[in-house]
Amino acid sequence: MLDLIASIIVRGLNAFFHVMPMGFNLWLGRRVGTLVCFLSGKRKHVTYANMKAAFSKEKSPREIKRLTKNAYRNMTQVFMEIVSLTKVDGKYLEKYIEVSNEKHLEKTIGNPGGMILLSAHFGNWELAIVAGVDRGYELHILARDQKMKRLNELFNLLRESKGSTVIRKGTDIKQIFRVLRDGKGLGILADQNAGANGMLVPFFGRPASSAAGPYRFAQKTGAIIIPAFIHRKKGPYQNIIVEEPMMIGKDDDLIPFMLKYNRLLEKHIRMDPDHWLWMHKRWKVTPLKKILVLDDGKKGHLNQSLAIVEQIKKYRIEEGHKEEDMEVEIAEIRFKSKMHRTILNLMSPLITSNCQGRLGLLEFALDEECFQDITKKYADVIISCGSAMVGVNKVLKMENFARNLTILDPGFFNRRSFNVIVAPCHDIARSKQDNIVITELAPNLIEPQVPSLESRVPEISIGLLFGGENKYFSFGKELTRSVAESLESIIEKKDGCFYVTTSRRTSPESEKILFDRLSGNKRCRKFIIGRGDTDKNTVKEILKQSKVILVSGESISMVSEAISSGKKVLVFMPDKKTEKGTKYEKFVQDLQSKGYIKIVSPGKDMSDDVIRSLEDESETIVPDDNNKIYEKLYKLF
Repeated sequence: MLDLIASIIVRGLNAFFHVMPMGFNLWLGRRVGTLVCFLSGKRKHVTYANMKAAFSKEKSPREIKRLTKNAYRNMTQVFMEIVSLTKVDGKYLEKYIEVSNEKHLEKTIGNPGGMILLSAHFGNWELAIVAGVDRGYELHILARDQKMKRLNELFNLLRESKGSTVIRKGTDIKQIFRVLRDGKGLGILADQNAGANGMLVPFFGRPASSAAGPYRFAQKTGAIIIPAFIHRKKGPYQNIIVEEPMMIGKDDDLIPFMLKYNRLLEKHIRMDPDHWLWMHKRWKVTPLKKILVLDDGKKGHLNQSLAIVEQIKKYRIEEGHKEEDMEVEIAEIRFKSKMHRTILNLMSPLITSNCQGRLGLLEFALDEECFQDITKKYADVIISCGSAMVGVNKVLKMENFARNLTILDPGFFNRRSFNVIVAPCHDIARSKQDNIVITELAPNLIEPQVPSLESRVPEISIGLLFGGENKYFSFGKELTRSVAESLESIIEKKDGCFYVTTSRRTSPESEKILFDRLSGNKRCRKFIIGRGDTDKNTVKEILKQSKVILVSGESISMVSEAISSGKKVLVFMPDKKTEKGTKYEKFVQDLQSKGYIKIVSPGKDMSDDVIRSLEDESETIVPDDNNKIYEKLYKLF
């Protein structure tokens, strides 16, 4: 029924536009295009995101937004011209259509293998075919069938009314070869996604599935390929640019020719970006995925995000992709102030897909250099950690029409705005939402050590991961001395060795106490001051070399890393600044109740507990968090 109504409407439009001046038809087309763009939903976002992927480093969001609207205006002008084809005659073509480099077309005359006119959904490609036929080149057209059969046949009749022949669906492929071997021309558009059976050829810097059919036809018949593209200069005035012919030998590799066509198309798109059919998902099956990690300046948060990236790499490889099929970029996010960040995050529940190309809120919140940098990036997946990044993550998801993942709870009103949320159980205790993964630990880059001759650690070895102050905890002089004394006492009793690293948050007073007491000890194998440490593998190496890990409980990241190593873990809590319970205490108490750690107090009890752990040969328990995360990663691709 819809097909019948649509075909009646098109016939009516054809009758109306046939008697109206073409200038009016195109004026109306531009106005309709603006309206269609405004009313368009997902397809408009695809259009913008495709342009963003191609031009993010060259054009601002405002420019891409304008081009998106112009792309719709151009397509509706093309539609008006197609519906008005009955008024296009030789006089019209002579007046409005110019052909540049027609000498290239003339080279195909008399070629026994015929000609393949290779174009794209660029400008008014239908009018380019009509102009070619008018100049005496007999053309058969390979046209993709539309879902509505009556409407599809109506458009085919309009095409054929101007002298070309449409090769309809179901035609034996032998007929295509017969057309070429009879020395005739074949018109093909070769710019759309060819699906899983296509060949991957770079296009705007990304592999794109491309149809090899036109090139195989030319290779088997000796046809000359003529790339040609039509540009609208103004109103009905247009220019067909004919590119140099391509001849493919019987033993030639097809990829260089396909690449040449893609580069030609890219060149013409850059000349008139709004002329191409950006609404199509050209890179739908590209293996290359771009991952953007947002860095809030906290090393622990960045490491958690990078841990997710590692899981994505494993997921992609198991899906059959290569390591080079994933590009990871880290963007440092800097706000103008805490107030600006707070306002952005308070507004984040109101952020919708309509913010695409409208980044005023992001510009308000970020410092100028950071804003300019982040708007020049394109990503398929956005990853962040922490509440500070929620607003930025949401805006960039909408801007790039991307998928996104956040670590830690983004807030009740934002939970459905993320494709995947990874939340340790201290952050979200329970949820029925399918996009939420509740883990025991914070994501981290530490893998459990598999015992082997090469990885065996000394009989007695202790790793100390000493944290730093936050708004809930502090490390007083007495506590710091007590931890240092306990470590010295244990090592003296057990004749072992130890490794120490502080945090970037460790106070200078605590650093000095630890350094003076421990760094000169002959049993100290390594002492690393966190605030000056540039080696990202410091903690990993300490965990690898130690049999028992002693870690402060104010750092959820460090505790999670220690447990993930598969070693015995003892946690001591710093001095509290508040009488209220904290998420950190809840976190470690929950871990102790499940047998992952033991909470200890500095002093003799700590020494006794560490010694018992050193003598304990039982296996440790490591949560299976990575598998939980892995099972949800399909939501990102």
